[in-house]
Amino acid sequence: MRDEPYDSDPVLDADWNSIALRGGVASLRVPASWQRLSRDDGGLAFQSPGDNPVDLLVSVTTYRNPYGVDADEAIQYLDRENVLPRGIVPSDDEGPTGDEERRWIAYAVAQPPDRQIFVWKVADFQPPDHVRVVSLQLHVPALSSAAPDLGALIDRLGEEAARIKFYPAPVQGPVQRVTMRNVSHGDQVRFRLPWDWVSVREDELTLFHREETGSGTLRVAVHGFSHEGPEAQALARTVLRQTAEQFAEGPDGRIGHGSLDWLEHGEVMARFVTDGEEDGEKLRFFLWLRGVAQEGQTIVALFSFAYPLAACGGEREGTLVTMLEREIRQAMIGPASEEEGDGDDLAAAIPGMDGGGFSLADLLDADDDDDIDEEDDDADPSLPFFPSSYEEGLLDEDEEDEEDGDDDDEGGPIGNA
Repeated sequence: MRDEPYDSDPVLDADWNSIALRGGVASLRVPASWQRLSRDDGGLAFQSPGDNPVDLLVSVTTYRNPYGVDADEAIQYLDRENVLPRGIVPSDDEGPTGDEERRWIAYAVAQPPDRQIFVWKVADFQPPDHVRVVSLQLHVPALSSAAPDLGALIDRLGEEAARIKFYPAPVQGPVQRVTMRNVSHGDQVRFRLPWDWVSVREDELTLFHREETGSGTLRVAVHGFSHEGPEAQALARTVLRQTAEQFAEGPDGRIGHGSLDWLEHGEVMARFVTDGEEDGEKLRFFLWLRGVAQEGQTIVALFSFAYPLAACGGEREGTLVTMLEREIRQAMIGPASEEEGDGDDLAAAIPGMDGGGFSLADLLDADDDDDIDEEDDDADPSLPFFPSSYEEGLLDEDEEDEEDGDDDDEGGPIGNA
């Protein structure tokens, strides 16, 4: 990347210089008095003068999407790791002729213990299959937050981000290959799936699948339980714990194998595998429950992946289940939760938590219980639940995406800027 200045815009003041990014594919204006810092990741960094400086990190990432690029899908490139605060959506910026397809976002995040970060991202679409994204991150330490001109600086940087110019140039490395995209069920579940999976909404469910026979179908539903009174949050945690435990033991009394993991901030992930039949086809159901307890409410997201039983045991099944396990574990469920609780003493006060089980009727057909071969399951307690083959390597496409994620936005919005 070279950083020689472009010709200044005569309309703007001379205290800001135009800098070339990534060998000239884009340009950005930065304060002329700021010092250039050394970075070992190919990006640019600048620091303001004075006793309490702020740092500006700038990077350019080029994405290639073999399925084609569409400006209406900008969020997939501006939020690759599902880290945006809720409610942030891309804005569009048309050029003078109306044919410039750009999308941008701006937001601020807190970085404990004493730093705030202001982020701007601008995406420029280059059909048929490339997108360039310029990312700016202004790091403001606590000692600099009271600077009298900080507000004006942030406003000006936002204006300069909107003025970022992109130039025709050959696509050059490094190029991040896009193989995953963000999907959601309503406004309570947000996760990623491969780009070629389509979604269909059916009543309270969202179904995701590839348009290929025998590729399996993922069903997603959400249930929320609100609690009142001074012990509402403790009740919410207890409902979450007992619901997850019952799920792992066998939802609706089903026969199979399950397990349960507590995640960060008191979130939970339970799993269960069972065999059944649907429309005359024998299937294996991989079930997941992801739940949170927050502000007196228990929110559980239910995932069911049905895969043809005759195809189980192969590399493809292992790849699909591994990918789903990874993405469901990282899914955003409801509002963020900061605590994990026990609440054992409140179990008796919770309606419906008397051992009756948790219903998955909306994810599995109500008649599926009759289709499960309980005798065979009882005779074979080794029904595989995420066997070792599921934990091994993924297909090349998913491996590339995992590597891309590390190179692209490691650490979220404050990563490799």
